[in-house]
Amino acid sequence: MYGKRSLGLSILLLFVLGCSLFSPPPMDPAPITPIPNIMPEAIAEENTDNTPLVLNTHLPNGVVTEQNGLITVFDSDGYTILQTRPPNINASNIHIASSLSAESTSLPLFYYSFEQNYSIFFYNAGQVATLRSVPFFAGLIGAEGYPFIAYTTAEFADDALISDLYVGTPDSLPTAASLLNDVDPKGWALSALYIDVIDGKVEGIWYAKQPWGIGGDIVFQPRRTLSYLELSTGTAYQYLGAEANPSALSADREWVAYTNDTSVEAGGGAMSARNLESGEYISFPLLQVIDQRGAGNASFSPSNQYLAWMEASGSQMGETPNFHTVVRVGNLNGNVIAEFADTAFLTTSGLSTIQRVEPVGWFDDNTLVVMARGEHWDEAMLIAIDIPSQSMRLLARGVFVGFTYP
Repeated sequence: MYGKRSLGLSILLLFVLGCSLFSPPPMDPAPITPIPNIMPEAIAEENTDNTPLVLNTHLPNGVVTEQNGLITVFDSDGYTILQTRPPNINASNIHIASSLSAESTSLPLFYYSFEQNYSIFFYNAGQVATLRSVPFFAGLIGAEGYPFIAYTTAEFADDALISDLYVGTPDSLPTAASLLNDVDPKGWALSALYIDVIDGKVEGIWYAKQPWGIGGDIVFQPRRTLSYLELSTGTAYQYLGAEANPSALSADREWVAYTNDTSVEAGGGAMSARNLESGEYISFPLLQVIDQRGAGNASFSPSNQYLAWMEASGSQMGETPNFHTVVRVGNLNGNVIAEFADTAFLTTSGLSTIQRVEPVGWFDDNTLVVMARGEHWDEAMLIAIDIPSQSMRLLARGVFVGFTYP
């Protein structure tokens, strides 16, 4: 969507990575990385008739969780649809590879396993296929409801971090070539964020940069910059600079939520949102708490009525842990309309202790899904919140993997 529109924009000077985002960045993104168009026709197809390009914005009909290697599908009312146990799987780096109905009997999945030959697998109907060995794996995302994934690699060599971005299907991934190569002497790796699918074909990839090999008391995934790789032309366009940590894009790609981060461990700034078409900018001041750790893990409601995010305070690694989280919800007029402290989820979740709460997505503009983690990191519950009434109900047990789509 944005790649096509950007072809008609005036070409600007190269966007300076160090520019400040305390004032909104320019709206017209500068082309930063011309690369060869090497995607197969099944993945990238140019819009030759100039018709409007619209992303698929269908609503989810269920959630998928992981618990001790068991993958479970729940519908939006919390009823179990199916369960499966792929070998050597955990909740991270999984993509649900197709739409799913109440009558579905299998759950196609992409997933990465460090334990099993550092490989990307495709699982369907009880059968596992090894797609590719990726020893320098750096992350995996997928297009919601579609059999497309993007993954990145990161490897130190010659005093720099070499990072590559790949996109593919179960058929094309084993031989897919790198779409984007980045050499960063400061150790920042490519990080795929979203895949744009239009009319069943991959139009482009949104990506950022993430520091590689760091550790510590980190609350939110540290990132910087926001760029879009247009597959039909092989050109990347940069939208946010190095001060910005992108947190979420809206389903229609009109809005981006981000924070201005100055320290990886200390956390970031307030949650902000920017309309990529009009330039409209809003910001939600952080809660006034001791040892504020910033905001992150944002999620737009399907029609851009609300933005939900998490704020944190305290330390996760101190001798006396004092870490707390709050889920906040604002409208795109810049008003906070709801706040839910971690302790507010105790009764509904059934957990004896809550370590962290974070929004993971929306069923519709009124129904937010929040994941609450207990004393142990893999002890998790999903809770649905009706925003107008601010009432909660238990939705599912397990660590959130993703939504299903009809």
